[in-house]
Amino acid sequence: MKTVLKTALVVSIVASAAFAQAAATPGFELERLTLNPAARASMWASTSDLLEPSDWRVSLTGHYQNNPLIFVSDDAKAGAVVAHRVTAHLAFAYGVFNWLELGVQLPIVAYQSGDDLSAFNITKPDSFALGTPFIQGRFGILKELAGDPLDLGLHLGIGLPLGNPNALTRDNFMTFEPRLGAGKRFGFIRVGAEVGAQLRNGFSNVTLSPNASTIKDEIGSRFAAGLVLTTTNKGLRGELGGRLDVPFTRTGLGGELLAGVRYAFGDLIEVYALGGPGFGSLPGIPTFRVLLGVSAGGLKDAPPLCKGKPSSTPGCDFDSDGVMNELDACVELFGLADRKGCPIFDADKDGIEDDVDACPKEAGLKERKGCPIRDADKDGVEDKDDLCPSVPGPKERKGCPIIDTDKDGIEDKDDLCPKEPGPVERKGCPIRDADGDGVPDEVDNCPKEPGPKENQGCKAKQLVVITREKLIIKDKVFFDTAKAVILPKSFGLLTQVADVLKAHPEVEHITVEGHTDTKGKRDANLKLSQARADSVKKFLVGKGVEDKRMGARGFGPDKPIDTNDTEPGRANNRRVEFVIETGETTKEVPVQ
Repeated sequence: MKTVLKTALVVSIVASAAFAQAAATPGFELERLTLNPAARASMWASTSDLLEPSDWRVSLTGHYQNNPLIFVSDDAKAGAVVAHRVTAHLAFAYGVFNWLELGVQLPIVAYQSGDDLSAFNITKPDSFALGTPFIQGRFGILKELAGDPLDLGLHLGIGLPLGNPNALTRDNFMTFEPRLGAGKRFGFIRVGAEVGAQLRNGFSNVTLSPNASTIKDEIGSRFAAGLVLTTTNKGLRGELGGRLDVPFTRTGLGGELLAGVRYAFGDLIEVYALGGPGFGSLPGIPTFRVLLGVSAGGLKDAPPLCKGKPSSTPGCDFDSDGVMNELDACVELFGLADRKGCPIFDADKDGIEDDVDACPKEAGLKERKGCPIRDADKDGVEDKDDLCPSVPGPKERKGCPIIDTDKDGIEDKDDLCPKEPGPVERKGCPIRDADGDGVPDEVDNCPKEPGPKENQGCKAKQLVVITREKLIIKDKVFFDTAKAVILPKSFGLLTQVADVLKAHPEVEHITVEGHTDTKGKRDANLKLSQARADSVKKFLVGKGVEDKRMGARGFGPDKPIDTNDTEPGRANNRRVEFVIETGETTKEVPVQ
């Protein structure tokens, strides 16, 4: 016959004779819940809610558990080993320093009962016994009321093996409870959390079943975590949270949901209640538990810390306007409660508060969000919409007048030669031909000596054509393979480029661009194209072109002009270009 010990929801296998004799009963503490003796925030979770120095709290709590340990045989409930358990908890806590709190709690099982399981050779546990006393120290690491972003503390507890194994109130060795707790306030709500462990029985396990092949009921150490929300107001307070136990043994998970309410009578006495259901598969987790208690002390407020960092000091009213710092949006300025502690700001006295006034230092109109009407040139077009705010102009031209200095019918803003009349097709610039060869100076490679148009105004054949955007070369610039060394056969071409640049000082800046195909790695191509552009620039400087008039930039394979799928296409992509620029914009050089 298969026999099982089970919590309210859980399985724990045990041999049929496991409880036949009290002497054979393994000693372990059935209780899974330890209280928080200080209980400043939560009644059970240690979320670094330390008592203030010299503050104390003493409490007496009555505790009822339903079905913390039941017996299952052949997957059917046979009865409860412990059906009802009533415990009295006496606890005391004392704040030693602002970073240290000491506490002790003494549980006494006043009554427990279960079903008659003598048919399974299981005896009832003793109904009255001392529980496992706990002593503890809590160490504050961070403190929100002192200006830190949150509360953070370390809890170290020790359970003494002074209970009665026949009443399931004693482990065989001291129990250690290290926990890390944290908490933070959000208005009147405080969020708290803790993680830790309970290390039991000298770090070894107690097995209730002698059948090693079916062990599911080891009692031993566990990982514990909890999350709780509490209110921080005076008088009536509440809390809601949950805890989860993850055993290190071959036993299922267990946890509880706990809700509580408490009420303080003045600054000394408080009554409270806590309870909720259990779940999971862990011995000691009841179907539900209920706690009722009364305490004295522990209600001392933290002293106001209104110096140093007022904006991060809750629990204090730095500006004495009746709004606590944590709720005061203007913590250093006296203000109104309905304005979250802020005064009414209206620097320009226009009846529109500064926080919604688009022009807080100038009186204006409500429909203009506190800004005045501005029209410096009095042309009826407001300055914010006026492209020429200091010169009057018609509304259809956004406040700008028609300006055509050279009277050539082209407005100065569109006229490349605003002080000399010229035709529209030349963007307002006149035709200049200093050498009279019929080739305008702007596109004449030799503007001071006559030459035919097919040679760009030079006597000799030209390999360079100047346009408004770039110098177009009729041949390629050749380099040594995979290097930035210019081959001699390109010297003549680059010499002509230098001569054209020297003949056209109006070209303020030109960028030498290096380009490659996609063969090879991109980073290597970028470096090679930059190095080649630098080499060409260096050559032109050597031919008398001012260094400050030129830049060099390598684009690698990023700007192809042909396909990279064929050799002719890749050859076209391997090139050097000369782009005319003025600052960041392309220089507009008129073209014949």
